[in-house]
Amino acid sequence: MHRCSSTSAITGLLQRPNVRAPSEQEGFWDIYAATADNQTRGNHVPDAHLAALMRQHGVRIIYTRDRDLHRYEAIDSRSPFT
Repeated sequence: MHRCSSTSAITGLLQRPNVRAPSEQEGFWDIYAATADNQTRGNHVPDAHLAALMRQHGVRIIYTRDRDLHRYEAIDSRSPFT
């Protein structure tokens, strides 16, 4: 089986002792429901999911060019280029 270079790179990162891959834990749905609102649709669904994951794991800052993440008060969305 041939593995692409991005898969190898991600595997290498995940094997490092200082890297964690957070996932949904017990209580995630309640955090997601508190993070998303009734207008969360389309492209905002994965943003709400990411914001809820961040909240559940105590991560406050994300460096991204995705301006939609500014809508989540608990998340400090920063541009990596400023």
